[in-house]
Amino acid sequence: MSKANKSINVEIKDRTDQNGESISELFIGKKLIGSIKQLSETKFQAVNTHDEAFYVKTFDEGVTQLIKDFHLHH
Repeated sequence: MSKANKSINVEIKDRTDQNGESISELFIGKKLIGSIKQLSETKFQAVNTHDEAFYVKTFDEGVTQLIKDFHLHH
């Protein structure tokens, strides 16, 4: 018997760090699952809550990677 798919709400909040760079933080509910920072035109850094960094080509790919990592370790 399979489980029904549940939709999840991912909230993205933008903030600036102490260097003035823009960082997007991802939340599922009230829980922070990671952050994404643009390094160049075609390179983004996604960092999960365990400080593991993933380098991806697009913002959407970073969001997907953080959600996958969250569900793998949750």
